[in-house]
Amino acid sequence: MRKLVLVVIALLALFCLFRAYSQDTTERSAGAGIRLQPGLIEVGDGTASLGLSFGLMERSGEQRRLVSVLPLRVVYRNGETSVSIGLNGFAFLMGGGASIGAPVVVSSPHRGDLLSVGGRVTVDSRVDGDLWVVGADAELSPRAEVTGNVVVIGGRLNASPRAVVGGTMSQLPGLKVPLLGVLGTQFSAQALELAGVVLGYVLFGSALFLSSYYLAAHARQMQQALPSLWRQALITLVVSLVVIPLAVVLIIASVVGVLLLPLLVLVVFLLALDGYMALCTAIGGWVRASKGRRAAGSEESLSLFTSGLLALFLVNVPALAGILLTAFRSAALARVGTLLQALSLAVTGAGLAYGFGATLAHTRYRVTR
Repeated sequence: MRKLVLVVIALLALFCLFRAYSQDTTERSAGAGIRLQPGLIEVGDGTASLGLSFGLMERSGEQRRLVSVLPLRVVYRNGETSVSIGLNGFAFLMGGGASIGAPVVVSSPHRGDLLSVGGRVTVDSRVDGDLWVVGADAELSPRAEVTGNVVVIGGRLNASPRAVVGGTMSQLPGLKVPLLGVLGTQFSAQALELAGVVLGYVLFGSALFLSSYYLAAHARQMQQALPSLWRQALITLVVSLVVIPLAVVLIIASVVGVLLLPLLVLVVFLLALDGYMALCTAIGGWVRASKGRRAAGSEESLSLFTSGLLALFLVNVPALAGILLTAFRSAALARVGTLLQALSLAVTGAGLAYGFGATLAHTRYRVTR
């Protein structure tokens, strides 16, 4: 039964990571509510829907770029109308094409798609791409020129007759996305950061639960081996910093690199996560002063799980304090809060990196023993 559960989870993870997909445009939303599917989140009110699909890597022959890193696809359906937008997530986010909770004014030409969530958009220049506004209004001035589609969901579109739109213009003021209203408040940034910390805690906690209850023996072995394998773990990590980039270059140069690179990323992440979970259980057990106490059966799994949760909480404490400090109207406190959040992020990254080396070192130790 355990193997079946792990196989199902692995298949779902691969399905989400390898391919960003969306449903057929002819398919209708069955009713109101939120549907969660592998790689797809869809919100609907019975007559219209807004869906988001995501993945790790996607190949597209229709665009000049062959590979899309962190592909995103947003699909809007209203009756017989269906509009979709495919985005190279990495380039899109790094290029400043996304805005959350803040008003956007396009006063100079903007290259690429533009997406605003919870922030009003005013276009007074040229946008080479699509314009998406979710949960806010959009205004196109007489000098506005959008080469692609204009989609406004949960808000109203005010377009001047002299505005030029190369694609279609769609709006659905009545479709309300749950919890989107908080993005327009004074503390929208803090709310998003808090949601990110909570989501990370839940995801790491879920991984910890699976490790503690379905791989209890392996988790216990990793926890006990960490104190004696720290030198080997660091050496393995340093070697990996050279080997992995070289492997990535070779994979990209090969014909099947597009298929193998996501697999390499997934394997590296799972190895790092395995070691990080073991590190959390060891730190949590040390804090609880229960390192020498050995439980059995379900008690052992519960001890691993609660110890790991404690360590994960301690790692997130600086981030939570930083979010609280950034809510005050003080530049000094905001800088301290930003540093505290960066500290939590750095600790998590260092833990994952060390966990990757520890997992490889432990595997090598068991194979050669």
